[in-house]
Amino acid sequence: MVVNSKISVPILGIDPGYDRLGWAIGVPHGNSWTTLEYGCIETPKTMTLFDRYQLLQQELTEVIKLYQPKIAVVESLFFFKNQKTALKVSEARGVILSTCFTHGIKLYEFTPLQIKQAVTGYGRADKKSIEKMVRLQLNLGSKKVLDDAIDALAVMMTFQAQRKLLAL
Repeated sequence: MVVNSKISVPILGIDPGYDRLGWAIGVPHGNSWTTLEYGCIETPKTMTLFDRYQLLQQELTEVIKLYQPKIAVVESLFFFKNQKTALKVSEARGVILSTCFTHGIKLYEFTPLQIKQAVTGYGRADKKSIEKMVRLQLNLGSKKVLDDAIDALAVMMTFQAQRKLLAL
């Protein structure tokens, strides 16, 4: 599989979740990005789990239709302390992947360690360090951005940092 190192199409970054899914759309330009938009899809706790998954699918489809990304980058599940939460996030991740497949989007995934390494240069970086680097690299300043959206921006940025390795 060869990945073009001069990609100029929108890339969708996703931080999976069933209660709050972070997403970000950007276009890489050399070593920098034009961030088009980012946000979170939140599902109400009052909904049934299946209704929450359906809402994730519907809202993610709207993002895809609006920005038409050709590539999606998703954070892989690595470790969870709460097995019940891990199962729900895994199922939500399945909804996310299926939604991307339905729209013909090429998928890549990275572990949290790979994302931290790509964004901060240190695979064991904490959340504050990641947020600081995302804000710095994408010129976000001090505007309020939810953690899940920051994580989605970091996932999106990881594709740019890893694309040469993906071409091997």
